[in-house]
Parts: sequence; structure tokens; C-alpha cells
Amino acid sequence: MKEIPNRIFLIGYMGSGKTTISKILSSRTGVPCLDMDQEIEKAEGMPIRRMFIKFGEHEFRNKEAELLDKLCHVTSAVDIMAGESTGTQKVLDKVSKYEAFANRNEALIVSCGGGIILDDLNRNILNRQYTIFLESDPEALFDRVNGDVNRPFAFMDIDDEKERRQKFLELYQKREPLYQEAAAITVNTNGKSPAETADEILNLLQLR
Repeated sequence: MKEIPNRIFLIGYMGSGKTTISKILSSRTGVPCLDMDQEIEKAEGMPIRRMFIKFGEHEFRNKEAELLDKLCHVTSAVDIMAGESTGTQKVLDKVSKYEAFANRNEALIVSCGGGIILDDLNRNILNRQYTIFLESDPEALFDRVNGDVNRPFAFMDIDDEKERRQKFLELYQKREPLYQEAAAITVNTNGKSPAETADEILNLLQLR
């Protein structure tokens, strides 16, 4: 049996089951799981949807990148591009709300937000980790999240379902190659339960 990687990141579009599958993997391996969106909500004291409305998506993405840096012990953009440590801190002007994560060295299974791959440096960081893209049929994903107004994107509030579906599918098409770029492994979830997908991941890790 292989030793589990220090960090396993699950990435994918909204509704792909990242949080559910991370919990199943955690229960079967004993490795703690961490949901990045939930951690950001706790640190910032508000739901992500409210953060989008109040501060804009850009501010949320900054928080997301900051947390990823801490989880992966990244200290500078130069570290990422050069693949070596410089000791230069990316954030110098304030104490990070996510500093405690920099001290977590135990193995973790991390569920990422659907848009984490929009940042070039985030994709570079993830590609150096054991990152799994949960590939899914976007039509099935839409049916799963349709009507969930707690999702941060405003188009989930659109009354016309045809228009809502179209925008959802268009966004998936834009993001799909970015997930592929960031991932080390792609696992197709179509027709599988979260438990079956978790089993496939465990097989890949040779942990079953």
C-alpha cells in the first residue's frame, strides 16, 4: 500500500461532488478533509455569495489564492515560477487570516472552489500537487444545482431556465481546459455515485 500524498486536491465545476467525495475519502483513509470555501467563509465571517456581492469576485479570488498558498507552503510568486524557495513573503502588509494553515504539515484532502483554476499561479501550484479533476457531464451538473440560489454566480438567479442553462454550460466550456491544465489526474464521474468515484480514486492511490 502506498503512503497517501501529503496534499490531495479535488477540483471541478460546481456540483461535481468535490465536498462529498472528499468526506468519503477522509472517512475511508482517516486523513482529515478541508473544504476551502467553508474555511474562507469562517475566516471572513460571511457566505461566499455575500462576499461576491459586497466585495466582488476579485476579492474572493485573492482570499482563495492566499489560502492555497498557505496550504502548499508557498511564500512567493518566484517560488512558484522558479520551483525554489526565496524566503520572500507574498503578503507583507498584514497578518494573514490563513496563517495557521501554513503550519499544518499533516496529510489533507482538500476540496477546492470551482473557480480556483482561474488564476494562473493557482493552476501552477495545483499542478505540482496531487490534484484530481472530477470531470462531469455539464448537463448533469446543471440539473444537480439548478435553482440553488446560494451558488455565487448571479446567473443562478435568472428566471428563464433555458438562459440559465446556457450560461452555466458556457462557463463550463471556458473552465474545462483550465481544470485539465491544473490536474495531475482526471477522474470521470459520469454515471457513478460519490462512493464509486471515491473508490476509483483510492484505487489510483493504491489505498484499497
